[in-house]
Amino acid sequence: MVVIDEAVYGRRHVTRCVRDDEKAFLDDPRFFNCFADALPALDDRCSGRKHCEVRVPDAELEQTRTCLHGLHMFLEVSYNCVEGTVQYSTIL
Repeated sequence: MVVIDEAVYGRRHVTRCVRDDEKAFLDDPRFFNCFADALPALDDRCSGRKHCEVRVPDAELEQTRTCLHGLHMFLEVSYNCVEGTVQYSTIL
């Protein structure tokens, strides 16, 4: 089953794909290094399941947006697949 360790939505890292006209904004947190913790959303959807698929853009993740609108956002997820069974309990 899937266990989500970390999930981040935004623009956490500056990549090699930064264009020359974007370099002036490297220190502006509205453009780069703007991200939110997406673990609660991904944990609810994915942890404990046999498989998980999240398509970006995603309405729930967009609510956590910290970057300027119009910028491409990225979802970074760290997870493990473990053997086991999920046990459900019923409260009466």
